[in-house]
Amino acid sequence: MHKQIKLMEICSSPGKGGLELYFATISNRVSHFFDVVPVIAERNQIEDKIDASLHTVKFGSRIHYFPLLTALKLAKLIDKQGVQVIHMHWNKDLTLAVLAKLISKSKPKLILMRHMQFPSKKDGLFHRFLYKNVDHIIAITHTMENDFKRFIPSDVIPEISVNYLGVEPIAREEEVVVQQRRKEYDPEGNLFLIGLVGRIDPYKGQDLLLDAMILAKEKQLPFKALIVGHAMKEEYLEALKQRVADSGLEGYIEFTGFVNSPRTLMQACDAIVLTTIEETFGLVLIEAMSVGVPVIGSDRGGVPEIIDHKRTGLLFKSGDSVALFEALSFLHQNPNQAKDFAKKALTVAQDKFSAEQHLNRMVQCLHNVVEGK
Repeated sequence: MHKQIKLMEICSSPGKGGLELYFATISNRVSHFFDVVPVIAERNQIEDKIDASLHTVKFGSRIHYFPLLTALKLAKLIDKQGVQVIHMHWNKDLTLAVLAKLISKSKPKLILMRHMQFPSKKDGLFHRFLYKNVDHIIAITHTMENDFKRFIPSDVIPEISVNYLGVEPIAREEEVVVQQRRKEYDPEGNLFLIGLVGRIDPYKGQDLLLDAMILAKEKQLPFKALIVGHAMKEEYLEALKQRVADSGLEGYIEFTGFVNSPRTLMQACDAIVLTTIEETFGLVLIEAMSVGVPVIGSDRGGVPEIIDHKRTGLLFKSGDSVALFEALSFLHQNPNQAKDFAKKALTVAQDKFSAEQHLNRMVQCLHNVVEGK
């Protein structure tokens, strides 16, 4: 019903992580409601994820800081296409989008969607200029919304809305399939399997889980941790593996590498943990919740907006390996309570964090901004 609105989705990030894949996914999905023009960098890793029918536009990679030449080209495209609203995903594209908006004749609305933490005050003249020309900000948590209100001067801050990310619902694998997967890591069927899913990076806190597993070994608990994901820096991964060897944790820790179907692997685990010091959101927790697996996360960032402590999962003090170990021990010692957490978390995932709800909120937000509501 909103097909007449021309929407430009822009993300010039060269990566292929959650942000970039989200950009491709949301571009495809909102194209059912709007006339979408995706804009990406010449060097990108996500073009194949964008529907070919959307006719993606590519720009050169040198488009940050004060990208006047690229902004001129983008402004011409905006006017030629009749773009009414620009939806921006990567914070480094803010200058480009603002300049293109101001240079263009059509002066489209500008929406900034922030996926990462907003770390500090933005009250200098340049940032005041940028945010004065942003029409709307989408935050993915209320914690992030509060950070915007703290760090952007009140006389230039645009309207802010919160739209939690969501996951597509999937049916649980048949129990025989889950048990087959579990036997890969627990052939005797007597271990408490813990999954940590995400890129291997110091900020993600894999070393914290190793500390907790050392405690488990000392107390002779039947814990085994699966560290799932690819390494951002090989030296960090090698350092983790060396710690495993030095601590005698070979039977307690296994590095699986990247897996294509993480939610299938999650179902083979007794708990999924998120050990990031301060996770902006924590989509992996929602993925685990959506397939009925108990979850544990640190108590900073957006995670407390996902886990209702002692109702849908457990929170532990961020950076505290003893607190993490105690949370894991609680689930291990109280399997019925763990099942109750998982059952309630599944309902929350379906009701609050579904991909369909996220899309509906996004479509309504874009429409409201264009209409000036």
